[in-house]
This record gives sequence, C-alpha cells and structure tokens, in this order.
Amino acid sequence: MPETLISNLNRADVFSSLKEGQFELILGAFSARLASQSPELVDFLFDVYRDVPANLELQEVTDIALNVRPPNVFRKYLRPQVIPDPGFKVPAVPLPKKMAPLSLEMGMNLSVALKCCRFLTFHAGAVANENGGVLISGASGSGKSTLTTALMQEGYRLFSDEFGLLSLDKAEINPYPRPVSLKGNSISVVREMVGAEWVSKSIMNTPKGEIAYRRARRSDIEQANIPAPVKLILFPNFAENVSPRAKKLTKAETIMRLIESATNYKLLGEPAYKALTDMVVGAEAYDITYGDTEECMQMVRDFAEEAGL
Repeated sequence: MPETLISNLNRADVFSSLKEGQFELILGAFSARLASQSPELVDFLFDVYRDVPANLELQEVTDIALNVRPPNVFRKYLRPQVIPDPGFKVPAVPLPKKMAPLSLEMGMNLSVALKCCRFLTFHAGAVANENGGVLISGASGSGKSTLTTALMQEGYRLFSDEFGLLSLDKAEINPYPRPVSLKGNSISVVREMVGAEWVSKSIMNTPKGEIAYRRARRSDIEQANIPAPVKLILFPNFAENVSPRAKKLTKAETIMRLIESATNYKLLGEPAYKALTDMVVGAEAYDITYGDTEECMQMVRDFAEEAGL
C-alpha cells in the first residue's frame, strides 16, 4: 500500500496497524515502525502528525522501531502506565497511560540520540531558508523551542526542534521536522505567536510540567529531503527581566560548546571532528541572553543578515 498522509487514513485502520506493530511513519532523515495499543496515541497522530506520510503496512526496514507499551502486565490493568521501548534499554520513566503521546516523543528522541550513526547529532533546534541554516543549541529552559518557532514565523522552514543532524561528508544539516515541544510559559507565548490551531492540547502534570506541541507545517514536511549549509549558530539563554545581550564566539569556543551538545561525537571520532570543524568554519556563532522573544529576534535578524541569510 503506497504511503499517504495520516489525515487521509482511517482511524480504525491506524489503530489496527499500531496494534499489529506495522505502522510506518516516514519523516525526513528517518522512518519509524510504531507499535502501541493506545487510543490516545491515535488521537495524537491525527492531530500533531496529520500531514506526515505513513504506511499501514511496513514497506521497508525502518531506522526506528518503537513500541509504546505497558512496563509490565500489572500496569496494563492496574493504574495503567506506558513506556517507550525502542528495543534497547533507555532512561525513560513509566508514565500514566494518558501520556502515551509524550512517551512516543521521548522514545523517538532517545532512538535518534542513542543509536544514530549516520549523522553527527546535536541536541539543538534547526531551521533554514533558501540561503542556509540556523542551528540553535541550548538546554531545556533556554528558549530554544520558542526561538525555533519565532524563526519559523520569519519564513524559515523547520528542520527540527530537538536535533541538528550534520552530514559527515559535507557541512549540511538534514531535516527531521517533528513537532516542536513546548513547556510551561512558552506554550502561551507560542499559541499567541502562531495561533491556537497550530498548537496541540496541553498534557498536564508530566515530569516536566505542562507540555504541548506546535505542529510542523505541510511545507516543512514536503521539503524534508532538502538539506542546508549552516550559516548561523546560536546559543540562547532565557532569563526573565534581563536586557538582551550577545557575545560573538570564536571558532574554537563554538566547536567546544557543540561537542558538549553532541550525543554521538565520541562514538564517531575523527569523521565527527572533521564535519564539525567544516561546519563551524562556514558559520558565525553567538551566545545570546534575553528576556523577551521579540527583543531577541531583533538581534537574530541582524546576525542572520550579516551571515547572508
């Protein structure tokens, strides 16, 4: 059966395919085989992944095989819980069954972070326009997701909210446009920025508090096979009630900070170092501290113009 958009599939067929472990999600750099018995996961796929191509039967060997399942037989019936099971041990805590969408996202992130060897993988947001890409590296709470969304509103296409996927043979990042994960106060900021229809319902009382997802646009997904050279690298730091400020980083500083955010740098060794240095040589990098998204964006627009974006 040829792939089609999830929104064009039948819900009952999708649920049946998930229960049989045959549901194939095809998105940018990776394909994923998904299994689950969670109705909540079906609702999430039809909402947040509605424009993503999928198959109800496996067509090829997939990059990711993920089962969102109960941690044991007791938790299938007694205070039901789920965990992401990618076929190897992962540091994921069991979640209430209603949080199956969060378990899915965690499992897909861990699968890429811990098992991907085709790319040098950074924990970073990434966007691009026709002139090149922007890599946004930051820890949870740094404003990475909000800044990624703000750049999407400026006309950049979404590559990823979680991963900068750098090719090992050229200084290009590769798209993987899954939903943008939003936490806490960033949810209301993004809802106001993009419109409530683009943001999922919130999942409350998670281990990270309130979480919601900003859907990728169909145009982002349709261009998910087009890489881009990195022209600008940002290290944001959000802090309330601070005036915006920025520091331009040297090439050496940039390399060291990106090594810290790379999940597989030590595993890949010399090819990773060469790919990283090639990317950094062709890009400008800044450490940014800000307390207001629009004030930050004014700086980023200037940096992007200087970088030729």
